[in-house]
Amino acid sequence: MLKTTPNKALPPMRAGERESRAGGEQYCLSPLPLPVDSDYAVDVAHIDVRHDEATMDIRQGASPDSMMTAGHMLSVGTMFMSGFSLLLLMIAAVNNSLYDMVLIGWGGGLYFVILFTFVASIVAVNLVLRRMPPIRLHRQRREVAFVVDPPGRFWLPAPHNLWMVSIVGIASAIPGGMGIIEIGEWLRGARENFPMGLTLLHVGSMAFLFVYPPIYDLICRLCKRERRTVLVPWEDVVAVCGFNPSLNPGAITGFGWNFALLPPDPERPGYTLPGAGIIVSVGGLPGALSQWEYIRRFMEEGAEAITPAAREWGVEWYVAYVAREKAECERTNDMARWRRFRRKRLWEHARFAHWYTEYRMKHILPKAMPSDWLAEWSKPLPESQWAKPSQAVSELSEHLRAAYQRGEKFVEMGDVEKRFRVTVPPAAQVPYPSFPFRAKAEQASSPSSQRQG
Repeated sequence: MLKTTPNKALPPMRAGERESRAGGEQYCLSPLPLPVDSDYAVDVAHIDVRHDEATMDIRQGASPDSMMTAGHMLSVGTMFMSGFSLLLLMIAAVNNSLYDMVLIGWGGGLYFVILFTFVASIVAVNLVLRRMPPIRLHRQRREVAFVVDPPGRFWLPAPHNLWMVSIVGIASAIPGGMGIIEIGEWLRGARENFPMGLTLLHVGSMAFLFVYPPIYDLICRLCKRERRTVLVPWEDVVAVCGFNPSLNPGAITGFGWNFALLPPDPERPGYTLPGAGIIVSVGGLPGALSQWEYIRRFMEEGAEAITPAAREWGVEWYVAYVAREKAECERTNDMARWRRFRRKRLWEHARFAHWYTEYRMKHILPKAMPSDWLAEWSKPLPESQWAKPSQAVSELSEHLRAAYQRGEKFVEMGDVEKRFRVTVPPAAQVPYPSFPFRAKAEQASSPSSQRQG
């Protein structure tokens, strides 16, 4: 019988290797940060949230697109409830009764729609963003800091667990809508007692989403299951891009390109450290190569070698975007297009989406890490103390640049170490330096002396 879960990991891929499986392809760009001859070094996925002369923070940031999708859902839900309530109001007018019941039901239905959208698009997403710390790259040390989850399963679900957030959100939205209806019944005298049970369930469910994360972190600390900051050598970091099918029950629904930056597990070749790294969508193989070059050139050449992507969120950007669209419509005398544009933006609540995205980037994302996280480690170093590229990286980079001048392509070379007969010293299978991911942990535990447990 075919075993779907192998006992041993597949051999780790090396830079230049290509692998096909399950209808998709995977290209390995690193370990060993080598140039891939991309024409552009572009932050395609907008993951560079901050960089200076020495460090760069990359992470999946906030996006106005998801907020506009939520705004679309809110508009659809509001229109549906209003239309349904209008139908009930017409029936009540024919019977000349039950007007108050229609208004109470309309209020309860609208509150459910608003609360459902609020929990799904704001509370749940904020909960994920608050618990998704960045990856910090230090070009002068040639090290990358990843936040790693403790190995193994835990008896408590994580605060950002999708199933838990969904269940709690439904447990909050349904009693909220029903509670509005029951309170209306109580106010008009059709119900003797105030609906205390529904009210407490609604308030308790909402409070749970905010109270549970600190309780979970406290229990993890007591059980010695804290997340840890792991310092990985830059030349060990794995970068891959893949073209993979999107699978749903019974069908392949599409294909997409992804770029991933991952920390290997030195004690288990072929595996990566749990819960760490980043995987983002890119438009294609050129986009993945551009994203890798953006990160690689910062680490190898410095901040002056990259051009940050233009910001496409925020109220200021949105106002300028609307002004450009209006000017274009006036220039072409196409006011029908302008009206369609305005209706679509209003339907999606686009201005609020851009304002809240800006709020998230400035106030929500920084809460994902302690204010003093890696404060000492992140300081710039004197140039005399900068770490140097290994001989293998320097030698392979020279071979690759010569190959590119001959018209060869990185993704068609295969394992570049074997291709150019460069021997890379085997990695030492010892844990990377690590310390707890929490406030003042770096001062309490020296990275150079601590090892991952």
